[in-house]
Amino acid sequence: MNQQTLSPLQIPGWIVWVQCICFSTLYAIWALPETILIRHVCLIVGALLSLWTIYQYRHSFFHRRAIPAWLIVALFAWATFHLFFLANDFAAQYEEYTSIWKRAAIGAVFALGFGIALSSYSRKQDSKGKALWTLIYIGLLAPTLIYIVKYVLTNYGVQKGWAVPDYWKLYYSSLPFYIPKTAYVCFCLPTLGIALGQLACNIHQHQSFKWANLVYLVTIPAVLFVFYGENIKNGVVYSAGLLLLFLGVLVFRNFRRHWAIKLLVLVVVLVIGFLFVANSIQTNGSWRTLSADAKIARDTQTYQQWKYNGEKGYPNNELGTMVSVTNYERIAWAKEGIKLTIQNPLGYGLIERSFGRLAKLNWPDSKLHQSHSGWIDLVLGLGIPGIALILTSLLILLYQLGRLGKDTPTSRNPYVTMIWWALFSALIMWCTTEISQKVYFDALILWLTLGAGVGLGFQNKLEGNPHG
Repeated sequence: MNQQTLSPLQIPGWIVWVQCICFSTLYAIWALPETILIRHVCLIVGALLSLWTIYQYRHSFFHRRAIPAWLIVALFAWATFHLFFLANDFAAQYEEYTSIWKRAAIGAVFALGFGIALSSYSRKQDSKGKALWTLIYIGLLAPTLIYIVKYVLTNYGVQKGWAVPDYWKLYYSSLPFYIPKTAYVCFCLPTLGIALGQLACNIHQHQSFKWANLVYLVTIPAVLFVFYGENIKNGVVYSAGLLLLFLGVLVFRNFRRHWAIKLLVLVVVLVIGFLFVANSIQTNGSWRTLSADAKIARDTQTYQQWKYNGEKGYPNNELGTMVSVTNYERIAWAKEGIKLTIQNPLGYGLIERSFGRLAKLNWPDSKLHQSHSGWIDLVLGLGIPGIALILTSLLILLYQLGRLGKDTPTSRNPYVTMIWWALFSALIMWCTTEISQKVYFDALILWLTLGAGVGLGFQNKLEGNPHG
């Protein structure tokens, strides 16, 4: 491949800014009801602009570093093949194909071109470059801030007699403006990971005393507050995992250099994390009965209440109390979901509720829908080939972006760090979260293709113009 092919092309600034506005707006409102028109406008405008960028960088796709992008292309090809040749319910699969898969495809085009454009624009060290990152981070933080505003208005504004519109209140049932807990995990957890990642990178780059670091520090309790306010055990567990990873990054990566500031940041972050985690354990009794509940849940033959969604009650654990519903059902569903995967290696074909469809075939009287594990639900829908394509792309990107982050100054590529931590957050959150659904699948594909685009663009720049 010649030098001209590898030379990085300059993407017009207006394209990057328009796409940035679309991305930030999309991420901010993705989980909100009654926003589908705005979401579609952002996706379509972003995708149309990305077509030009992708065409300009078309030669870069014939290199092994483009494998993650091609794996996502193969995923869409597999979904198409499954629809026309392996469908168990063609009508339902076709409906998803023309809705979920169509949006995911548009988002993939948008993210791929946007990632390449970001890598081109990241060379700028002036106020415009900083403003671009600020706008992106505001979009990432927006779901957390919107929740906090709603929490304050719902719990304090109403008491004080404020005229709070229904749209700005929190609801805990299936009402028009209800937002499920899954949405907060999907759109707030990556922001926590990104804040921790940027904080760690700034410290390693000798930029400990920056105003941005204060924003990243404030992000930590803000996101944890969302999980506390909604009583989201998944969010607490995954947050603890991200905090431990952050601890490991600081301790095992040249800890002796600037050890004082690193120790201070570690203490602050760990104290914040410990207080929230300890409070969650204290206020949520299901943590204390997890072991006893798990023993009952693993015996899916003796205790079969997991099939009926509460219609036949629940068993007692060895402590003599009724099992925690969330502990019992999720463990039992995970076990049976894995069994169904072995029995149906090519998948049922639906992103949503393939677990319930397959359960009906095995237990006609069951009342199941989803397994509450995103990866299990997804493999039951897309089969082993589909999940292999997604996970392989994700793991390759974690490896590529991890290496790329070492080769490029962090102050010039916050996007590499952003996507690495977002992808790692996705990897863990899909383990035990009921996330195999519409916009959450869209977001997963968007992060994957955004990572592929950033990786392609930065690697292109490093190889084609080392001084760029």
